[in-house]
Amino acid sequence: MCSSNVDDCYPSIRNEYPYIIEKCSSITIELEDNIKLAATIWMPKKRNEELRKEEKFASILHYLPYRKSDFTSQRDEIRLKYLSGFGYVSIRVDIRGTGNSQGIFDDEYSEQEQSDGLKILKWIEKQEWSNGKVVMYGKSWGGINGLQIGYLQPKNLYGIISAYSTDDRYSDDTHYYGGCLAAQEALAWSTQMLIWLSLPPHPSYEGGIDKNSDLFTIWKERLDNLIPLDSYWIKHENRDEYWRSGSVCEDYSKISCPVLLIGGFADLYTDPVFRLINKLKCPKRAIIGPWGHEWPDIAYPGPQIGFLFEIVKWLDYYIKGIDNGYDKKEIISIYKLNPNIDELHSIVKQRKGKWIHLNDIPFYPNEHLQRNDYFINENQQINQKQIKYYLSFGSLTIEPNISNNLFPNKISFLSPQQTGISSGNLCILGYLHHPSNSIDQREDDGRSLCFDSLPLTDDYELFGFPTVKLNLSSSSQVGLICVRLCMIDQNTSSSILIARGVLNLTHYQSHEHPKLLNINQIYNIEVTLSGVCVCLPAGCRLRLALSTSYWPIVWPSSQLATLTIHLNESSPCILTLPCLTDKYSTRDDFAFPEIGQGIQTKQLRQSSSDRFRIFDEVNQTIILKINKDYGSIEYPDGLIWDERLESIYQIKENDPQSARIEISRYLKYYFKDESSIKVDIQTKSIMFTQQSPSTYEIIHQLDITNNDQPFFNKTFNLSFPRIYT
Repeated sequence: MCSSNVDDCYPSIRNEYPYIIEKCSSITIELEDNIKLAATIWMPKKRNEELRKEEKFASILHYLPYRKSDFTSQRDEIRLKYLSGFGYVSIRVDIRGTGNSQGIFDDEYSEQEQSDGLKILKWIEKQEWSNGKVVMYGKSWGGINGLQIGYLQPKNLYGIISAYSTDDRYSDDTHYYGGCLAAQEALAWSTQMLIWLSLPPHPSYEGGIDKNSDLFTIWKERLDNLIPLDSYWIKHENRDEYWRSGSVCEDYSKISCPVLLIGGFADLYTDPVFRLINKLKCPKRAIIGPWGHEWPDIAYPGPQIGFLFEIVKWLDYYIKGIDNGYDKKEIISIYKLNPNIDELHSIVKQRKGKWIHLNDIPFYPNEHLQRNDYFINENQQINQKQIKYYLSFGSLTIEPNISNNLFPNKISFLSPQQTGISSGNLCILGYLHHPSNSIDQREDDGRSLCFDSLPLTDDYELFGFPTVKLNLSSSSQVGLICVRLCMIDQNTSSSILIARGVLNLTHYQSHEHPKLLNINQIYNIEVTLSGVCVCLPAGCRLRLALSTSYWPIVWPSSQLATLTIHLNESSPCILTLPCLTDKYSTRDDFAFPEIGQGIQTKQLRQSSSDRFRIFDEVNQTIILKINKDYGSIEYPDGLIWDERLESIYQIKENDPQSARIEISRYLKYYFKDESSIKVDIQTKSIMFTQQSPSTYEIIHQLDITNNDQPFFNKTFNLSFPRIYT
């Protein structure tokens, strides 16, 4: 599926469609409160002009804050134009207060955003070209707000295409992971939105903002109202009403229209696909590939698929009512991974495995339900074969522990704070030349308490969520545990990450109502690991690795906590592995990746990325440096977008209070014709902790010049108490 003589994958370009496509990039959608949103429309037209007025079309809505007129214009063009060519009106709308839409942006997934989304649906329904049917379509932000608007049950929403999204804003997003602050992702994402939201509207009329408006006044008003998004997230460290709002898991039954879900095993949002395909009662289908956070026709690791062709077939069946056999497809298509040492690299081009297709989806009372105070029906049993391993002293056994005076019945451990440094990123962006995959885990295994199995006598095919039950006590009232399931290669003893899970131990019963631990009290806790579909070969060994830190994936606990595992024969510690049913089909029938013709951009500088680790032996400090150059792009109107990032993550080996993140971003936004817009934005964000009282401290510095003159400068000093971390 990729060109044989280059590293990057190039989908084929489709130029012929059943419909002629007309594009208008300056559409205004006026809302009831007189706010005008900017939209671009790709309109299908009958080739026979006499028939054009007779046909009305269903619409596909892509609703984002990412600037339709420049930043996402290329990716919108190659996909939304493609869908329009098959007889759908494709509509791309800037969220209020972003891009060229009027108003002030308030927060991600806010009530205002959802309310505006409902009004956009009503506007579409009233257009003369509309047949009243709308499909929400999007990846990440657009995938999440599609589910959220579906939850509100608008009568003209006929479908949702949701890629890399979540049903629970607290448990699976860039903010918290197992009740711990997602250190790397949370600050990085907040700084990304800070610099994007600091840009002026595009100076050409692109709908929304009135043609004769003073763009500098609008820009300054936005900047005066700008709030770093982490100021919302970090003050809500438990799963309270802020996170419940917009989390469709509160009532899955409220989504009744057909849903197509997309996930990737290198992505942050994979687990929600397992949950949604399990819990939704509407017509549903899911595709989970090996990909990072990018569309499946270009995402890495590969193999890529013809994703747009898949969407057209889904749309034709559910929206146009064409009997094309799509209803015969299985409920989930998933790429069963074959882990191997060739993939132990921070850059992975393609993963080994094969596509399988299932209709038999097991019920599993997963962590998402158990730890959020949801009622579990006792009659809902796990209808899935499982393999159980019992933890004994240093090993995993297939039989429960037998009293043995040779080994103690408890094991204590305290990990160095840099444990997790070989973990890669929690969310891999899906670009080939941006190193972020996990590497050989032996480095982190050496900092963890490990339990190894004997070599497997048969292949293990796993599907679902592995879980670990532990009897555990802590020397501190707060603490965290990271659990990693690894495969040990039989020839090299390399350690390959299969699944992982993190738990803030004060959340062991509930993410909504955490409790400080009683020192040295034994607790029965359960940690759910990430969802898997994997074949582990006979001859390899399993390793369960436990650590008290996982940096920089999550922020360390405020105090050092020595954890003790109690090996109790009457209540053993157990690793449970969910097995793949044998009721699946195997075929690779996805189409070749294909996209529409894009706009003619010019690459002035290629993107690149570096990742370095430095260990200061004198100060016992580990430093991770990640530099990303997103390149420089010239758009057809002469706009040049030039963006790069420098980030530093550092921590001392035995001091959780030494954790520090520093992220600097640079963005140049200007035109070749030397117009009045020549923007240079720099942000510098620093996050650290104060020991007494225990707080998160964040400093955001924002400096903007226009035409080499100071335009805006502000420093945000944020401080948040830490109670249960």
